[in-house]
Amino acid sequence: MNPKHFVLALGATFVLGQAASLSFAESTAVVLESTKAKAEEPDPAKWLKKNKSKIGKLAKGWWEQRPATHFVDWDAQKRAELLEKIAELDPLPEFDSENERANLDTLVELIWKPLQKSWPSAIGKAKAGKVTFDTPYGEAWFLLDTVKAKRGEKPALILGLHGGGENAGDAAPAQSTWSTTGINGIFPQGIHLVHDTWNTVEGERFLLTLLDFAKASLGVDPDRIYVGGFSMGGTGSWFMAGRHADLLAVSMPCAGVLMASPKSQVASPDAITALQHGLVPNVRNLAMYYFIGLADVNCMPGTYLYVERMLKTLKEGDPSGYGNIHFKTYEGLAHAFPPGEPTAAKKFMLEQRRDTFPETVVWEYVADPFPQHNPGEACERLVKNDFYWLSCAEPQDFQKIRAERVGNKITLTTKGTQRGVQGITIRLNAKMINPAEDVIIEANGKEVYRGKPEPSLADVFESLDARLDRSMIFDRHVTL
Repeated sequence: MNPKHFVLALGATFVLGQAASLSFAESTAVVLESTKAKAEEPDPAKWLKKNKSKIGKLAKGWWEQRPATHFVDWDAQKRAELLEKIAELDPLPEFDSENERANLDTLVELIWKPLQKSWPSAIGKAKAGKVTFDTPYGEAWFLLDTVKAKRGEKPALILGLHGGGENAGDAAPAQSTWSTTGINGIFPQGIHLVHDTWNTVEGERFLLTLLDFAKASLGVDPDRIYVGGFSMGGTGSWFMAGRHADLLAVSMPCAGVLMASPKSQVASPDAITALQHGLVPNVRNLAMYYFIGLADVNCMPGTYLYVERMLKTLKEGDPSGYGNIHFKTYEGLAHAFPPGEPTAAKKFMLEQRRDTFPETVVWEYVADPFPQHNPGEACERLVKNDFYWLSCAEPQDFQKIRAERVGNKITLTTKGTQRGVQGITIRLNAKMINPAEDVIIEANGKEVYRGKPEPSLADVFESLDARLDRSMIFDRHVTL
């Protein structure tokens, strides 16, 4: 065989690109080295078979240490020690999604299995539709609707939030309103009944704990999780939409308010000088359905009308985003559901799925949203480090990140971060990029990364840890 033909036959795309600057001998060596490296890549099926027992033991240890609720934080040292042991099994092979015996989902289920055995006892089992568990704030409980999913399917979930206020609020009416045939339902009782119960430090941690419970214990579909509420429940649903859009398929924040200055209870948007930051821009990829009565004096329409203006402006500047948000006003309607609701809202809800890996993400951060953390409170305000495929080690109040992904090129625009793009992590998987080609990251007009991030078992564990979400899995990352 002609030596030149030998070079071409080995996969000369790389060599051809370098031919002008390399000698024939050097080119041949490069191709041979590339071919050797490829041959040394672990076979996914063999790798899984070889490491199945080890992964199972690591997963068991991981879930035993992972806190069962969001009222307790990880032991940082134990977590680091576990990740160090997990990293010993790297490199992770490039899984083929078409290989049913050895794809990324197979690995995820192997890690997930020990969790399913231990999680129900972590919170408590349903008894007469009621589940109770202890928190640093006292006893917490919720009402539970369960359905038996069809074989091979994961059921959806509605998280229905009750209304009320100071010393008022009952989970039972929320269950009556939001319970939906064919899907699971969780209807929590506020631990402490105060104004804006669901927006408090304890309220947010409670709701996130319930979402973990639903995914781990009930096996719900992470791409079909819905939140809805009326009055204070609507206020909480808007809060969850803005803070945790990445966890939801739909939010239905009916007849509520958003926190605003000089106050939230205003009839006109013109009376508002500032709205709670870190919420509205974040719903770019979320489906929403809600309404307000213009004669409502319990939850006055001013903040919702102000948000309507904000969303219109955001949509004008970002035409491909904010496209599935449906808001209606009702002339003469007081604090009540309009005719046909919430039936229409639930019909819309059931038609939606989460945009799990959106090509564009907008993330504005709020460190301590209203009502703010009280000194001496049992827990600090939750630090949210992950949003869709973005992570930030030290998110700053008011910081804003816009990330756009087109093929293997990712473009970041940042404002208000602590150190530019330093500390921002881009999380990826083979469905989001072409692993055979370089990933290119540009930030604020400059290229800051070019290379091929390697898949890692630790990334898979950390993905599951962040959300208990078997749909939003990442197996590689780039930290800037």
